[in-house]
Amino acid sequence: MDGVDAMNHETKKSKMRSLLVGLGITLMLSAVIFRLFWIQTVSASFLREQAQKTWEKKEVIQPNRGSILDRTGEVSFAESVDQYVIAADLSQVKNPRKTARELATVMEGFSEEELYQRLTKKGVRQVELKRKGNFKVSREVRDRIIALGLDGIYPIQTTGRQYPQGKQAAQVLGFLNVEGKPGGGLEQQYDSILKGHPGNIRFEKDAKGNPVPNSSEDYQPPDHGKNLVLTLDAEIQYTVEKTLDEIMAEYGAKGATAIVADPNNGEILAMASRPTFNPNEFDRTLDENNSVNRGVSTQYEPGSTFKIVTLAAAVEEGLFQPEERFQSGSIQVAGQTIRDWNESGWGEISYARGIHLSSNVAFVHLGEKLGADRLIRYIDRFGFGKITDAHGRKTGLDLPGEEAGYYFGHSPLHGTELATTAFGQGIAVTPIQQVMAVSAVANGGTLYRPWLVKEIRDPRTGKPVKKHKPYPVRREVISKKTAGTVRELLRGVVTEGTGRQAEVEGYQVAGKTGTAQKPREDGRGYAPGKYIVSFIGFAPAKNPKVVVYVAVDEPARSAHGGTVAAPAAGRIIGESLRQLGVPKAKPSRTPRESASKRDAADWTDRPVDQVKKELKGTGVKVNILGSGKRVIHQYPAPGESLSGGTVLLLTESPRALEMPDLTGRPLREAMEWCRLLELKPEIRGEGFVTRQSIPPGDPIMDQTEIRLELNPDSG
Repeated sequence: MDGVDAMNHETKKSKMRSLLVGLGITLMLSAVIFRLFWIQTVSASFLREQAQKTWEKKEVIQPNRGSILDRTGEVSFAESVDQYVIAADLSQVKNPRKTARELATVMEGFSEEELYQRLTKKGVRQVELKRKGNFKVSREVRDRIIALGLDGIYPIQTTGRQYPQGKQAAQVLGFLNVEGKPGGGLEQQYDSILKGHPGNIRFEKDAKGNPVPNSSEDYQPPDHGKNLVLTLDAEIQYTVEKTLDEIMAEYGAKGATAIVADPNNGEILAMASRPTFNPNEFDRTLDENNSVNRGVSTQYEPGSTFKIVTLAAAVEEGLFQPEERFQSGSIQVAGQTIRDWNESGWGEISYARGIHLSSNVAFVHLGEKLGADRLIRYIDRFGFGKITDAHGRKTGLDLPGEEAGYYFGHSPLHGTELATTAFGQGIAVTPIQQVMAVSAVANGGTLYRPWLVKEIRDPRTGKPVKKHKPYPVRREVISKKTAGTVRELLRGVVTEGTGRQAEVEGYQVAGKTGTAQKPREDGRGYAPGKYIVSFIGFAPAKNPKVVVYVAVDEPARSAHGGTVAAPAAGRIIGESLRQLGVPKAKPSRTPRESASKRDAADWTDRPVDQVKKELKGTGVKVNILGSGKRVIHQYPAPGESLSGGTVLLLTESPRALEMPDLTGRPLREAMEWCRLLELKPEIRGEGFVTRQSIPPGDPIMDQTEIRLELNPDSG
């Protein structure tokens, strides 16, 4: 029995084990079946995506950034190019010190020690030889590095931005940093159009990541950035840049700006500022000072160039009578004395002469005649905004960072505020505002919005995607008749007044000089000896094709718009008109134009009456010193230009003469007069003569020296 029980017990244990094993197998099979079911149903889409990641590859295709071209579409200001990042496989670099030494001779901006530190970096296998700023290299540099044959050094291709014209129009263009982010200018303003949209490609790959032959692929091409065709003329831009460089070198100025515009549609043909930078080397040349586009972002008192607005308003309202006379020198306004730049004035003169000489007193009178309401209205009509507000109105130029002007911010205006506004003091405006306002005078009365982008082009077809058109902000700011009258008066500023050095042979230039004293940094009064001098003008005077504005900030060796800015503007006007194909005028017999094209003959020992007869009808003013019958000495000297409009004929010994009036004359002319009179001048100041130690009309007799005081603030 005991044996039978034992056998039964073992049989039961065996059956139990079998049951458990069967149950385990059943559970395992159930789990496998459940897992298969789960994979094929619930997780199918997720696993399919994971599998695709294993055998498929997706790459983003970056678009090409659009180019920026000049108005012809042939000169490139900005374009995308292949550039390279230099990398090192540290496991392959056998001699880090030698490698660093040789690379430093090719990779500008990297020192040998800096490269050595990168090439001996611990814990990494590969490094990219980057630094702060622009670390990408050109194809030429890449080729030179490859030619060195350095182990472990190789290039990685990428894209970069190149500015073929260097620093030209730098503040207008802006720049693109190494991360592809725009910094200012058109690069920033039109970034969404220039950068395009990326595409992508998806394809099957093998274990090494290479495309599988004959496999399917999904390709979405990139939308490449569009090209910008600007209103800028590359040749005119070059002239402007060169002229500003010359001004900075000659006068040691703190800064300068120039704008050239087509007054008949608002196109900006050139715009430049100094100091400047090179967008190709922004990391080494860019700073807070030279990144500013002074043409649109700088606000300052315009000085006498703003008188054009007051003049146009007075003419339009019928309040300007050119032959009406006034007492120049000074005027009392609300208990304060306002003086002409020549403090003693020119006596009683006509308003036309006051315009030519840039008399502050003349414009105070015109401001009073207009009254605050009318003057405010015309300033607003010319695009500056209301001077009773704190800020003015932007022109709408398609550039970032445009300022709006800074004004009084209260109403009504005080009496002195009305007076100073009339001659451009006490308010701050931008150069681009002034250019567009004067353009309205030049074109006959239409105020245009300035613009820089002429059209947007498809880079593949070269055809326009969008064309921009002139945008008139206001028509009939003034009447055509008024505009013609103002142009004629401004022509006189160049032929007879402070803007003589802006004259261009073959073209009739009209314009206005400006000399504005800079306010102190604390806002209390004006800083002594610190000026912004300027000239704004247009040509040809009767049918203007260009408006040119030049402003120079703190010229060190001269401080007058007529001697610093006017000659520069004249050079720009002449080259601009030549580039635009505007023919020179035929020799004119009108008085002042005739004189400006002639040189002085040698009149020494010739009868005075004969010389006077010869110069009759040329517009030259002949001053006879002495009562002799024949010329002893003369000014200008034989062969020199008569463009100054004045001839001095000496007929007696200076000892027998009375002292002539030299006030209002520029230094060079006053020096020539002193030379003829055998007087040794002691010069104090710069600009134009305001006082002389020998009063006009006094006999010279035995006097051999004269002290001349000059003032640059001649408007």
